[in-house]
Amino acid sequence: MKRAIPALITSALFVALLSWAPRAAAHPAYYDSNCSSCHGTTQTCAGCHAHGTHADSSKSTINLTGTTDNVSYVEGTSVSVTIAGGYRSGWVRAILYDDKGVELARSTGPSGTGGGASLPVTLIGQAPPYDAAGGTIGNSHRWKVAWYGNAYDISGAAFTTSTSTWTADTANTRNTNHGWQSVSTNAFSVAPGTVSAPKIVLNPTALSFGTVNVGATGTQSSTISNSGNANLSITSIALCAGTSAEYAFSPTVFPVTVAPGGTTTLTVNYTPVDATTDSGCVAVTSNDATSPTVNVSVTGTGVQPSSGVLDIDIVKLTVPRKVTLSRLKAPIAPSATIVNAGTIDQAAPATLVGVQNGVTVYSQTVNVYAAPGTQATFSFPGFMPTVTGTISWTLDIADQDPDVDHATGTTTVQ
Repeated sequence: MKRAIPALITSALFVALLSWAPRAAAHPAYYDSNCSSCHGTTQTCAGCHAHGTHADSSKSTINLTGTTDNVSYVEGTSVSVTIAGGYRSGWVRAILYDDKGVELARSTGPSGTGGGASLPVTLIGQAPPYDAAGGTIGNSHRWKVAWYGNAYDISGAAFTTSTSTWTADTANTRNTNHGWQSVSTNAFSVAPGTVSAPKIVLNPTALSFGTVNVGATGTQSSTISNSGNANLSITSIALCAGTSAEYAFSPTVFPVTVAPGGTTTLTVNYTPVDATTDSGCVAVTSNDATSPTVNVSVTGTGVQPSSGVLDIDIVKLTVPRKVTLSRLKAPIAPSATIVNAGTIDQAAPATLVGVQNGVTVYSQTVNVYAAPGTQATFSFPGFMPTVTGTISWTLDIADQDPDVDHATGTTTVQ
C-alpha cells in the first residue's frame, strides 16, 4: 500500500534504533541501557547517529545520494534507484519516494526489499504515467531517497533542520531524536508508452544448494519476470563457461515468451558426482536490449552419503494466517517441525519459497537436523512484507527417501 511521507512517520515497520537524550556520549554503557533490548547484547555503533548520511566520523558533509539507472523511461517501466552513502554497516533504513512524497519502496536490512547490510541498496519504483498536458510536475521527475537515523549530531554536523531534507520522527516516542534525512535523485524524463520494450528481472539472482549427497539431486528455482511493456522473448539458457555439467536447467526449448507483467520459472538441478564444491552460473539470453544476457549464480557441495537412508519428513509448516501491514512490528518468522524417520544422523537442505502477487518475494534454504527417530523445530530468516496480497508458501526438504517432503501454507497480508 502506498502512503505519503507523513503517514510513514507512524509506520511500525521502523524498528526503534536508539532513544538517546541530546548530546549523549557514544560509549558501551549507553548501548547496554538504551539499545540492547531491541538490538541484542552485542555492542555496536552500526546504524547509530548520522552514519547513514555522512562520509566519515567527522560528519562534516552529507554524502547520501540517489541515482537512477537511466535518465529516461517509458511510462510504467521499472526505475531502479541506487541509494549510497554512510560509513557504518548494519541497521539500514532506506526509503524511496516519488515527486509527491508517496513511498515506492523501502529497505529495512538484509531481509527487506532491496535489503543489505549497509548502503548502497537498490530500490525499484514504477515510472509514472506520461502526462500529455504537462500538468504541475510534467514529465521531468526528481524522486527522493531518505535514510532513517539518529539526529544526535544535528547541531554540530552536516544535518539540516530544513523541512525539505529532514523529517523528525515526532510521532514515535521510542525514537526520540530520530528521523529521515532525504535528498533528491537526479532528474529523469518519462516518455509515452508508444515505445515498447521488454525488461527482464530475475529473482533471486543467486541459488545456493548447500550440501547434496553424491548421486542425489537438489533443486532450486528463480522467477523470470517481464517488467517492460512488450513481450519478452527468452532465446536461450545455457551454463556459463567453466560451470560444471553437474548442473542442469529447464526450460530447454526456446523461444519462451513472457508477456508484460508475466513470469516464468527457471529451474536448476544440481546432481553432484563427487564430494567437491561446484560453483558457476546459468546465463539467460533474451530480447531485452539493455540487458541481453543476465546470469544466475549457482553453488553447491557434494557429500558422500552414509550407509542407510536419510528420511527427514515435514510434520508441520507454521506461518501466520493473516497480518496487517499498518500493525506489523516485526518480520514474519516462518517455522517448521520435522521428524527424522530414517537411520542416518545427518542434516538436509530445506527450502522455503514465498510467492506474492505472482512474484517470488522470499526464497531461503537452511540445513535442518533431527536425530534418527526424533522431532525438531527450526525457524527460517524473518520476512517483512511491503505490499498487500496473499503469500503462498512452499516448503521442500531434499533427502534420500523417495517420499514427497513437501508442505504448503498461506499468509494474507492486508
